[in-house]
Amino acid sequence: MGRIRKAVRLTLSPAVLIVMAVALVATLTAWYFAKINERDHIRRMTGLATSAISADLNSDMEAWLLGQIRLARMWEFEEPTYEQWSAFAGLYLEHHPGCLAIEWLDPAYEERWISRVPGQKIPLAGAASRERLLADAQNSKTALLSEIVVSSTGQRQWVTIVPIFQKTRFRGFVLGYFDAQRSLGTMLNDIAGLNFSMAIEESGTEVFRLAGSNNENLAEWAQEINVNLPGTIWHLRVWPKPEAMSEMRSKLPMATLLFGTAAGLMLMVIARIGEFLRSSQQRFSGILAISAEAVISMDASEKITLFNRAAESIFGYSAVEILGEPMERLIPERFRKIHREHVAHFARSRKDSLLMSDRSRVFGLRKDGSEFHMAASISKLSIAGDIVFTIICSDVTDAVRAEELLRRSHEDLELRVRERTIELEEANQSLQLEILERKRAEEEIQDLSRRMMRVQEEERRNLARELHDGPTQNVVTLSFHMGRMERSQNPVSPAVLEEWMRLAEQTANELRTVSYLLHPPLLEELGLKMALESYIDGFSKRSGVQVTLTCQGDMDKLGFDIELAVFRIMQEALSNVHRHSGSQTATVEISCSRNFLRLQIADQGRGIAPGMDRSGVGLGSMRERARLLKGKLVVETGDTGTTIQVELPLSRPEISSSRASA
Repeated sequence: MGRIRKAVRLTLSPAVLIVMAVALVATLTAWYFAKINERDHIRRMTGLATSAISADLNSDMEAWLLGQIRLARMWEFEEPTYEQWSAFAGLYLEHHPGCLAIEWLDPAYEERWISRVPGQKIPLAGAASRERLLADAQNSKTALLSEIVVSSTGQRQWVTIVPIFQKTRFRGFVLGYFDAQRSLGTMLNDIAGLNFSMAIEESGTEVFRLAGSNNENLAEWAQEINVNLPGTIWHLRVWPKPEAMSEMRSKLPMATLLFGTAAGLMLMVIARIGEFLRSSQQRFSGILAISAEAVISMDASEKITLFNRAAESIFGYSAVEILGEPMERLIPERFRKIHREHVAHFARSRKDSLLMSDRSRVFGLRKDGSEFHMAASISKLSIAGDIVFTIICSDVTDAVRAEELLRRSHEDLELRVRERTIELEEANQSLQLEILERKRAEEEIQDLSRRMMRVQEEERRNLARELHDGPTQNVVTLSFHMGRMERSQNPVSPAVLEEWMRLAEQTANELRTVSYLLHPPLLEELGLKMALESYIDGFSKRSGVQVTLTCQGDMDKLGFDIELAVFRIMQEALSNVHRHSGSQTATVEISCSRNFLRLQIADQGRGIAPGMDRSGVGLGSMRERARLLKGKLVVETGDTGTTIQVELPLSRPEISSSRASA
């Protein structure tokens, strides 16, 4: 028992205990700060992901709401048609997955028009709180977002309400119904690659969870942020998935423990060796025998003179096998020349010790021929004029591997950050392009509205001219003659009465013609073909221009929009022939196939002056009619006449029971 206590006292000397304590404190301190750094890194990355997701969600919600506000601006100058509403509402539904329906409510809160996603049969939620939201939106004159509610089928939905104002006049609301799961899933689809779970709460209730999210790491690592939306507040929670945690966790704490332990042991061994060197060579040899580090001594000719047990364990040689052998047997062949140069330089230098692995990696060679990474230092001591070199080394293969894994982990993380940055830049460019396209669409709509107003004003001017030049003059003449008759008190002669009857009949005929031009009744009653024949017959009698009509194909069930457009384009074209071309003849050819209707009006007049084919109101109205039906109009003109060709796509719908007016 006494021998054991003595051995303990010898082993745990004050110097060794101090080295052990310092190494332990330093190692634990470094490990503690490494863990703190790791936790801060995880929280920082989670915070960045939370901010990015919040900004992405805010941006997408603003973009979606802006699209609905643009629908409300269709009323800014004049009342849109149902076709215009359907076209733009359908475009909104197509570009916003998860939007179930777009609805127009009039000022009395009555449904006027509604556009749904094709095949949508799920009931629309939000009726309970809609009255309050409508009143709030009307009073504030701003768009509002309802809370997320559950429909009768269990689907989570929200309602977006945008008030409509035509200048200062209130015209109702544009309502958007959205499937919360699909809409938010579409908005947040691009964050799936971040490996973060995400949930949205509203009024303390979870209303959305990103696909693939789970509760792992929720309690410890979740970060929260409020997303303020007009009318409601969403509480966003983001936490890392196991994949993200494995990417963000650092190998540094464990490497710190390993390196600290190794360094502490090495310092302890050095301290112990120093004590034994001062006491005796025998005690020194004993320490070397139990040392955890490989200790090798060699003479000036680089012959091995000392080889402890740790060296035997690391290199695979026994002391008997290696003593007296050259040091180069423990070094890979490709490093032997540079090793000799370094040893010779060290022998000539004034340094007593040198850490060989401080600038580059040092490799050792085992007995079986395998190589390994070493941490090695060399020292020299002059004894009786002879130089003795002592090498202390250890196998650090595991530490090097850990360091390499840590480096690769950081490189992978940096690569992911760069890839995500590129993706965000591409998404931003795509968003900018979409904004430009929407601005361009708005400009085109405004330009179309201005041109349609000019066309409408021109039609009114033509109508006023027709009424002034015809019926108005006849009525004035009749009024003049009847006033003169009243003043003369003489009976009216039969010739005068006959003239008055002729003027009255001419006035009635002209009023009937104007009424027919405003809205042809035969178009609804007998169809396109007979309406064209009737109009051309009357036009030839009124104008003296001989018009030939040729019809081919089935013209039934074209749809009133197509029939009216064809009638109006032909009417405007023949009017231009009569007023501008000077031609006495014209031809009208119309043909219908399964998918297209083609119309051609040709004359043999003087043609259209250069530049007038774009500036004319009549041609502009014809182009707009064709464009609204997704067709095209081509004008060919020259010295031998003008030809107008129109091509309209056909869908062959059933004839609507309610036809819109011209």
